[in-house]
Amino acid sequence: MSDRRPGLALLSLEGRRALVTGAGGGLGRQMALGLAEAGADLVICGRRAAALDTSARMIREEHGREVVTIAADITVEDDVQRIGALAGRVDILLNNAGIGPNQQWAEVTLAEWRTAFALNVDAQFRLIQLLAPPMMERGWGRIINVASVYGKMGGNPALYPGLDWDVPSYFASKHAVHGVTHYLAPRLAKHGVTINSLSPGGFAGSEQNEASGMGSEEMLRVFHDAVPMGRMGGADDLKGAAVFLASPASAYVTGQDLVVDGGWTIW
Repeated sequence: MSDRRPGLALLSLEGRRALVTGAGGGLGRQMALGLAEAGADLVICGRRAAALDTSARMIREEHGREVVTIAADITVEDDVQRIGALAGRVDILLNNAGIGPNQQWAEVTLAEWRTAFALNVDAQFRLIQLLAPPMMERGWGRIINVASVYGKMGGNPALYPGLDWDVPSYFASKHAVHGVTHYLAPRLAKHGVTINSLSPGGFAGSEQNEASGMGSEEMLRVFHDAVPMGRMGGADDLKGAAVFLASPASAYVTGQDLVVDGGWTIW
């Protein structure tokens, strides 16, 4: 008798090719590894070639998948065009790259504000413009826009004791990611392409948390008290969510936001 468990075939990414931005470390690397484990071949992009090479080595050694690395700045149009030329067929687009600069809201310059939007929103939209039409022509595609729980809430400075924490462009841009997802979902749906947002909460090793200065013993204690599960997200906690949204199992899910936050936002 077969030991194959019903339903697992719907989560298989065998024969699919995924492009993941910001895959040189942190959550991007974690999700790229998850997609590879589910059977996808990878194209990974980021600004740091050495970090991408490390991710690629892990994908090959741990999961035996094909992987192409493209060192690129996705806020630069020439680099976006180069990605399109080098990536080949892309069935799954995982827009992960983002920044969360600490900027005082009353003093942040328009140039600084636009820098955050250029990566967190504009680059995501530009890659969708480039890669969604071929998916539509083939009648199958998955687009996952990484947002944040802070794209749904206002943020509590009390969670960051000892830090003059202020990230207005991050909050506004992550709210905008949901807007892009909601707007495009009905326009892609009839072509067999789904688009959803994935919103992480606090994750150990995420670039955004490191950039914000999160990590002191006191800050972690306060954060753990605020999250029902009493911990930050770990190295495997986004993989399943990313695989589900990338897989045939999510064929009837579009325009939605999947929150992975240990229950933080249910209080």
